[in-house]
Amino acid sequence: MAMTETRPDEEESPAPPEEPAVFDAGWTAGTDHKVIGTLYILAALAFLVVGGLLALVMRAQLATPDADVVGATTYRQLFTMHGVTMVFLFLLPMWLGLATAIVPLQLGATRMVFPRAHALSFWMFLGGAAMVVAAPLVSDVFGGWSLSDPIPERLGFRGDGPDLLILGMALVCVAGVVASVNLLATILSLRVDGLTLKRLPPFTWSVLVSGSVLMLALPVLVSALVMLFVDRHYAGHVFDGWTGSRRGNPLLWPRMFWFAAYPTLWALLLPALGAISEIIPVFARRRLADHRRALAALAAVGILSFAGWGSEVRTLSRARPLFAIGALVVLVPVVSLLLNWLLTLKDASRDAGARRRMGKVPMLHALGFLSVLAVGLGGGVISALDAGRRSHSNYWSVAEQHTLFFGAATVGAVAALYYWAPKLWGRHLSEKLGALQCLALVGGLHLTFLPMYVLGIRDMSSRLPVQDADESWEIGNLAASAGAGLVGLALVMLVANLIGSIVAKRGARADADPWEGHTLEWATTSPPPVHNFDELPVVRSEVPLLDLHSYSTTDEEEDQR
Repeated sequence: MAMTETRPDEEESPAPPEEPAVFDAGWTAGTDHKVIGTLYILAALAFLVVGGLLALVMRAQLATPDADVVGATTYRQLFTMHGVTMVFLFLLPMWLGLATAIVPLQLGATRMVFPRAHALSFWMFLGGAAMVVAAPLVSDVFGGWSLSDPIPERLGFRGDGPDLLILGMALVCVAGVVASVNLLATILSLRVDGLTLKRLPPFTWSVLVSGSVLMLALPVLVSALVMLFVDRHYAGHVFDGWTGSRRGNPLLWPRMFWFAAYPTLWALLLPALGAISEIIPVFARRRLADHRRALAALAAVGILSFAGWGSEVRTLSRARPLFAIGALVVLVPVVSLLLNWLLTLKDASRDAGARRRMGKVPMLHALGFLSVLAVGLGGGVISALDAGRRSHSNYWSVAEQHTLFFGAATVGAVAALYYWAPKLWGRHLSEKLGALQCLALVGGLHLTFLPMYVLGIRDMSSRLPVQDADESWEIGNLAASAGAGLVGLALVMLVANLIGSIVAKRGARADADPWEGHTLEWATTSPPPVHNFDELPVVRSEVPLLDLHSYSTTDEEEDQR
């Protein structure tokens, strides 16, 4: 029997009588991994809105010369909180949430290994995030998301605000480590029979690699934050080299921070690479061009992510070229993944059914991800080759980091939301609104970051709170600010889509396998029951559900009919 294509906007099967099981379980039943994952996702989206608003205020300040929207001190606080919010309060919980909800389903498991510990990790994250958000409301905080100003000077910014920021970030990082340990233990011990490590779905494999990186990197940052707190209150003199006997070394802080932060940024991009590695083959209606090479590339990114951290430390002048080589080498497996995706799309170009599926919203975001990632890779190559020179202190570095890490990871997260929302919550997000939102998001990111590369070439400082009217920066800053507004509009549309389709239940009901997926999460109902599966197919390859699909007629024959 030929398998027909399932379209989310067509009602091909009667709607299931029950409401989504993730809500039926009740929010107090907090050990269900789908509930915990949903809570992580909701918190991440809330902080995405906060971080986006901070960015819009900063871009309003820089949109015109000699603007006075906010003062220089306030701008530095916004600069700090925007970076901390986007990395630790949005990207980290977003990917932890998606991994928590999806990974057990892809493994054919019924639960996490340590469900109560995972619930604890979320509440630890939420408590730490509340402290971080409250910090600037209490007193001035550090200048810059790396907290490196003014640590090398005199550990300034006295008051409770910096203490709340330090302790809140430490608690968030500990929560990330607890969640990562649980995800790794689940992947290694709860796989269904036949699902070997070589057959893991790319997303689950990327979570395995990302979690391993976070387990190694985040404890270093927690240790540095604890030592900073001791310096501030108990005369530890670890970083403070200007007090008393001058026993501390202020240059130690940026080295410890970037040793943790640089691989963490890669760890938060890795799940996006894994998710796109699943979305493209599903909508191309074929296997990934080379599954094992994709897994090897993801593993290589995780391993090599520790090789380039010194390229961000300005005080490592002699060793910085060596770290620049590491920052350049880590891009090679990413390029390998990109070529793998393009080969998969090339194979699908002759399939009329696959071409029709290219207009689906998850695939549109995947294609947008490719464009953002390509620009980020180009910027990363130039930054690595220019290590120790001017590009690391001007807007080129801002554009490169935002494009490669924040922009690409955000588009990947939105693509994953559209792809897995029908499975998790039983309803499709709006296709029309999703397509408009994708255009605004990807177009807005390019309009924001491409002018920043130009501003970097013209040597605009990365921390300048006011642009000088005598410099030729006005057009670039105006374009970047307009792009930021477009990205903000895209975020509004995303939130409205989620509220309207999922919360208000206006989205079309989803069947068990709306995309004709390849992996085990599509072998259960949408949404899954509390125990996840009633039965599972036999796993004989990396795409067990694709093995069950049978296309007995060609698209040309269907068109003739």
